[in-house]
Parts: sequence; C-alpha cells; structure tokens
Amino acid sequence: MRDDFTAKTKDILAKRVGFICSNPECNMQTIGPNSDGKSCVSIGVAAHILAASKGGPRYDSNITSEQRQDINNGIWLCQSCSRIIDRDIEKYSTEVLEEWKQQAELAAADRLNKQLSNKPIFCEDDDVQKIKPDGYYEKILDNYKIRYYLEGNLLHVEQELKDGIIAYYIIDENGNMVDQKLPFPLEEYEVVIDPNLIVKSTVEHLQNGLKKEIIYMKWGKVALIIRHKDNRLAHLHIEKGFTINNIEKKFIIAEPNFEPQR
Repeated sequence: MRDDFTAKTKDILAKRVGFICSNPECNMQTIGPNSDGKSCVSIGVAAHILAASKGGPRYDSNITSEQRQDINNGIWLCQSCSRIIDRDIEKYSTEVLEEWKQQAELAAADRLNKQLSNKPIFCEDDDVQKIKPDGYYEKILDNYKIRYYLEGNLLHVEQELKDGIIAYYIIDENGNMVDQKLPFPLEEYEVVIDPNLIVKSTVEHLQNGLKKEIIYMKWGKVALIIRHKDNRLAHLHIEKGFTINNIEKKFIIAEPNFEPQR
C-alpha cells in the first residue's frame, strides 16, 4: 500500500517553489495554459524523497506512514526529473534531494521578495484603535494612502509608497509578519538583535556556501537566518515579533515593552 500525498499537500509543494522544478540543473516551469483557453497543463510531480511504499527508491522502514505522507517528505519536480531521481538513488540520495528542496524554496522566496519601494510601514497605536473588527480604515501619510483591514486577529496593511507602487503586509496579534511584500530584495537587509535578548545560537554550514543560524532569545523569540557566503541574507524567519524599517533596510528585534499592571 502506497502512502500517497493528499491533494492539498501536492498543491502546497508546487506553490512553495512557484511551480518550478526543484532540480537546480533543470528549473523548468511545470504549469502553463492549455490551448483550449479554459484550463492549464501541468507536467509537475509531487515526488517522495523517501519512497511511498516498500521496495521503492530510498525507502525507509523506520518512519511511519504519516511521515511518508508528510510535506517534509515531498519535493516538487518535473516529470522527467522525477523519473531520473528514482533510477539512480546513489547519485540522488536523500541528502541531495533535501538540499534541492531547500534551495528551490529559498529561490522562490527570493523572487517573491524582489519589490521596489522606499518607505517604511507606518501603523501607530491610535490607528489600530480606529479600526473596527472586520472593517477598513484609511489615512494619508506624506500625500500617500495607507489602508488597514482588521480580519479577526490579523491586521492587513496596504501602503502606497509612490504612484503605482504598493507594499502589503499581514501582521498577527503577536506582531509577527504573516505575509509581506518587501520593498527591496531580502539580501539588502540586515538583522539587528538586542544582545541582551540572546540566550544561545547554533550555526550550521550548508551546501553552496550557505550558513544557517538559529538564534534563541528570551521571551520565546526565535530567529532562523540563512546567509550567503558573503553574509547577505538568503532566508529569514522570526517568531514572536519584530520591527521592519524599510528606509534603513533592517529587521529589528528588541526587548518587549513591559508596562506595569494597574
């Protein structure tokens, strides 16, 4: 019995790499329009890194059925590359495929982050107070519009940076950026952390000269930072809140603002 991926898992695997084959020597677009003008053609495959059934390539009897079906065991490939990896498992090992997957997702994130603008997000406490639940609020800053929409505990912010250029952010109740369009490429930013926050950090050297650092901080804050060999940012994930300054191109992690109980 095969431990196949669900349709949802396949869809997410494809979207996380922008429907592009994860083989770095291929990078083929795997989806496009059908000639009927109404549908699309897909040549993409959600391939298993560790085989879905016994006897398959890279099968591991030590993992569970749920782990075989999990998204972490999947990689998005074109049909040709999905066949190639299963015919030469010595060359295309688990480690190689996991590296492909990581690099493909980093590349997709980098493409997504390449936006143009030059002004910071601007949201003051009194702005938030004026927004009704599931309602909209608009203000003018420097002759440009900023629009807010409060959806449950998520704050959507659309900022007009200059004529025709829009930045968009979604922020949760803890101050985490759930989704964003950065006005500059991610690699141009730096991460600034209050040294008093840092508890410990781990560093791992990846392939292609990349370096992964995980920084554990007080108050539950955690930062995952992946850098190029010249120290430019390749990937960034921060939990438990941060501030983004697009003018200075900085992600700032500071001590929480504690207020006395009354």
